[in-house]
Amino acid sequence: MKNILFLLMTLFLAGSISAQDYSAEEIEMMQEVFGDEKRTIIAENVNLEGVDADKFWKLYDQYEDQRKDIGMEKMKLLKSYTTKQGNMTPLQAQEMLAQAANLRSAEDKLIMNFTKRIEKISNPFVAVQFYQIEHYISDGIRFSILNSVDFIQD
Repeated sequence: MKNILFLLMTLFLAGSISAQDYSAEEIEMMQEVFGDEKRTIIAENVNLEGVDADKFWKLYDQYEDQRKDIGMEKMKLLKSYTTKQGNMTPLQAQEMLAQAANLRSAEDKLIMNFTKRIEKISNPFVAVQFYQIEHYISDGIRFSILNSVDFIQD
């Protein structure tokens, strides 16, 4: 758990990602580094003893590919929000709310889908460990972002 806390603190201390104007390539590079850190955390906290680790990691890599796609969309939305902040129409606010809700739902569904798939190739404990870690990290990032952006104003 120390590594998870370290990862979250690193993200939090890195400053407001919303204030940055990252290119798609820079976001991909950050996701790659983040993905490597997450993989280490998963390896240290998911007990793969007695299960086919190769199958687990193959599934995990598929999950990460799909998670990165959602993450890219979240970054685009965040960039759009910070760009329009203070100059947003009611329609834009509604559209952003719908997009944010859809992305959150997609991420939750993705985690649950892969939790079930992981359970099938391993056991319930491995699946629950995966689920807990993914949500812990996701919620920590979500909190960090929400803590760094201003609330929407009229």
